[in-house]
Amino acid sequence: MCTIEAAIASSVLGTLVSGGGAVYQGRMAQQNANYQAQLANYNAKVSENNAIMQTQAADADADTIDRRRKVALAQGQVSFAKSGVVINEGTTLDVLGGMAAEFELDRLNRLHQGEVQSRANMIGAQQDRSNAGGLLAQGNAAMTAGLISGAGTLAAGGGQIAMSMPSAKKPGLSSIPQQSSYSQYYPF
Repeated sequence: MCTIEAAIASSVLGTLVSGGGAVYQGRMAQQNANYQAQLANYNAKVSENNAIMQTQAADADADTIDRRRKVALAQGQVSFAKSGVVINEGTTLDVLGGMAAEFELDRLNRLHQGEVQSRANMIGAQQDRSNAGGLLAQGNAAMTAGLISGAGTLAAGGGQIAMSMPSAKKPGLSSIPQQSSYSQYYPF
């Protein structure tokens, strides 16, 4: 009798460990997915900050280009004035206007470049946030699967333990008497 009790206790313990292991596995998968989601959200924030910095850098570069334009135009006017050319008419005006247009084009190109880089970083941030949401959903699904698996293991193990107990009635065999009852009716 002691071996039957030990076997039943071992089955109960094994069932509990298996069920608990399934739940633990689901929880660990959920924690890992939550950590990965935190990293994705962090990366999204970094991308957003990079987008802001790209815009600010483009603005600063555009201001530098604008200052260089003003200096170059002033130097050009001084150079023309030294040579005795009238500054605000004819060829002189065309040359200074062309210089100003080139600087303005450089300034606008730099602003556009900053905007493109900023938008690319914002798109990356949106992708990271979307990824984080998917990871959280995966983690929740893993935890649910772990709970269901653990509950299933416990239920199946409990059924097997109940069926293995000596006093348990086996399904479909309830009308057949136990061995000791046979000997009363059939003496062979």
